[in-house]
Amino acid sequence: MSVVVGLGEAMLRLSAPGNERLEQADELHVEVGGAELNALIAATAWGARGRWLTRLADNPLGRRAAAHARAHGVEPEVQWDAEARAALYFVEHGAPPRPTQVLYDRGDSAMARLDADGFDWALEVESASAALTSGITLGIGPGPAEAARALLAAARSRGVRTFFDVNHRSRQWTWEEAAPVVRGVLGDVDVLLAGAHDLERLLERDGEPVGLAQEAIARFGHEAVMLRENVHAGERVMVTVTAVTPAEVVGGRAHSARVIDGFGGGDAALGALVARLLAGDSIGTAADHAARACAVQHTITGDAWIGRPDELALNAERSILR
Repeated sequence: MSVVVGLGEAMLRLSAPGNERLEQADELHVEVGGAELNALIAATAWGARGRWLTRLADNPLGRRAAAHARAHGVEPEVQWDAEARAALYFVEHGAPPRPTQVLYDRGDSAMARLDADGFDWALEVESASAALTSGITLGIGPGPAEAARALLAAARSRGVRTFFDVNHRSRQWTWEEAAPVVRGVLGDVDVLLAGAHDLERLLERDGEPVGLAQEAIARFGHEAVMLRENVHAGERVMVTVTAVTPAEVVGGRAHSARVIDGFGGGDAALGALVARLLAGDSIGTAADHAARACAVQHTITGDAWIGRPDELALNAERSILR
């Protein structure tokens, strides 16, 4: 079984019920979210073995995050910090035309105290087939950014396939802050997940998406760039993932979904992509699985993938299977 190692933070997600505003809510629904952990959960569902490297508050909230990982089959490898606080984020689900909004409360979290010496990176990737992290981890602070760089470099130097999702969050840091830090890790990334807007910021020019992806490959040496596009219209989303390699461009099918919960779609796409590539799928087939996983995740409440792999092959026109 292929081992996928991921580095990232988990947060407790506190959501106002229904479409209530946070100012109105008398109660909050508690779940666990975190980009890399979500991706590992999805990869595990597709048959990989997920191992999650993280730093958590040594209190009931941190222990809940670790238990969440284990409940989904992911092995948490945790640095416990009794002095740190657990990271939180609050969600206010919108209804068109009012957008869903996120409020972060993650300062001085345990993960913010991680640095490049936090793990023995060579040992962590020794038995792995893939390593992944994202721009969200880079944005937590200089220490986590150096840790992510160390993980990717150790994996790349040992022939372990590396995956990175740009995953820029404007309420975490600005593009002016993010771009130079993200560029600093891209030389050790085999497969890059990004949107056209991400590539424009990283390459500092406007352009056609495939051309930008090809330029990123030439500049940073990626094996592939996976162009993910989510187009929202009312309560629906249309998802496509296009695979760009040095030799070919494989356009993906569009997958439509009604949005029940808008969180975790990109993470499900990353997990599906990693697992299917490690299982031997072609890059075009893996990209199509990633797009479908992203679409399906929009129909599931919560950040974590709790669907089943066979749902990616279902006929979407059949509303009841019996």
